[in-house]
Amino acid sequence: MPKYRVYYKYYYHEHSEFSHTDVIADNSRRALQAFFRRIRAFAHEMEFDEPGIPDLRRVRPGGDYSWREGDWLASYRGIDEVDAIACPTCEGHGEVPSAVAQRLTSIKP
Repeated sequence: MPKYRVYYKYYYHEHSEFSHTDVIADNSRRALQAFFRRIRAFAHEMEFDEPGIPDLRRVRPGGDYSWREGDWLASYRGIDEVDAIACPTCEGHGEVPSAVAQRLTSIKP
């Protein structure tokens, strides 16, 4: 099953930082639904701003979504399908495309 990377940005006063979450799903829409399900799991810690988190059946990759995590405002920035896995030669500290990982693991020391 494909892996998708959901990008979002956090804001706190004049400070901001980008972040992402990886989700495994059939397609980008289902990946977003799974991502926002995770967000809602922490609803006791979060407030949803307008336009907020919509009905999960209506989530779409081009949508405009934002939510609050404590003092931080978070804003959805996009989603991409990712063909990357943990690097087999650096003990998972980096990512490489799966084809590269296969070549690296086939090389004998």
